[in-house]
Amino acid sequence: MIEFRGSLLTRTTAVFALAATAILASALVSINALIVEPLMQRAANNQAAIIELAADTYFELPADRRAEFELQMLVDHDLLVSTIKQDMPRAVLDASYFSILRDALVDRYEAEISFYDDGENYWVNLPNPTAGPLELQIGFSSELPYLTQQIVGFAVVIVAAIIVMLASYVAVRRIARPLQRASNATERFRSRTSFESIPVEGPREIRTLTANLNQMYEEITALLENRTALLAGISHDIRTPLTRMRLALEINREELGDGVADQLSNDLSQMDELVENALEYARGTQESPERVPFHSFFTSLVDGIVADIRIDWEGTRQFELELAPSAFSRVVTNLVLNAIEHADDVSVFVEVDEERVAIHVRDRGSGIPAEERTKVFRPFYRMDSARGGEFRHSGLGLAIVKQLCDNFGWSVSIGENKGGGTDVCVSITRSHSTEAVHVSSASS
Repeated sequence: MIEFRGSLLTRTTAVFALAATAILASALVSINALIVEPLMQRAANNQAAIIELAADTYFELPADRRAEFELQMLVDHDLLVSTIKQDMPRAVLDASYFSILRDALVDRYEAEISFYDDGENYWVNLPNPTAGPLELQIGFSSELPYLTQQIVGFAVVIVAAIIVMLASYVAVRRIARPLQRASNATERFRSRTSFESIPVEGPREIRTLTANLNQMYEEITALLENRTALLAGISHDIRTPLTRMRLALEINREELGDGVADQLSNDLSQMDELVENALEYARGTQESPERVPFHSFFTSLVDGIVADIRIDWEGTRQFELELAPSAFSRVVTNLVLNAIEHADDVSVFVEVDEERVAIHVRDRGSGIPAEERTKVFRPFYRMDSARGGEFRHSGLGLAIVKQLCDNFGWSVSIGENKGGGTDVCVSITRSHSTEAVHVSSASS
């Protein structure tokens, strides 16, 4: 089964083009079988009858009237009647009409009939029905009869097929353009860029769909804004009692004892981290992308996270990349720290080619099962059984990575490291460097 790829306009136009081609082919076959062939058969039989009649009449006429008869046949039937035998090569019949004509003459004379060609006409030698020594040569045009009518008929069918294809293209384009605008708006909304309402136009069903999409986008935007404000507000308000609790802990450390005080201090630190991550998740980022010298920026970023981490580089290093520096720094930082916390032998590998920059964060840990690789990007999702249950964390590290990647058109995915462990590949297209970031790393 043929599968068409591409836009709705391209695919639908291709389907209509194939349909129009099939209609055209079937129409031509039908015209040829039902009109052209019967017409050709009838024309060949009529021509054979006229040639036979001309030959019989010629030999029956007195000698003094034969010249007049030759002129009459030329004027009325475009036949050349002559008793002067010419030496001509045999004709090569490349049209079925003349083969039918020859077969018709063979049936009428019950003898083998050959056609000869003088360059302009076909000639046929006919026997004398009176058994006299005189033989007759009759010439006729080598052009196909009704050729103009056939060409016009075929042209009408072809023009009709072209009109159908053009009309189908216009109709499909009228539907596809609003759908394309809706698709583009969805992509912009998915990347959290400014959303502009889609013009409500086109057929009734398309107008209804567009209006519903506009309303849905407005409701989702309001929901996200309310969620962000609520989460940010709660997280911000929690910081005040946390500060009071930490102050009270320090004041009463001697009464509580060092063991209890250290445990409470550790709990407060974890709560502080949770609040900070929740605020970061709620805020997302409104940062504008800018062009940065990627090699120096990236190496200094990784060195600032862990000084002795290994960075392998493949491809050119002297280029600038358009990205949001703070958001990208947070993505790489979260991934590297997450890998260090849950695994051993963490390294970074950068691939650069003409189309993209791919950043891999690799480790030699226990890895992440395939069925968990989308779940680990959910807020507060933990997979301690696979990554070491002794670690306690907020569960927002990879959720923040996912949100930042979505905000800037990046994509994040998790794969397997060769030899065991997890591989995170952040891929940024260089032409649109705020898109397609793949990351392979540990779970939060």
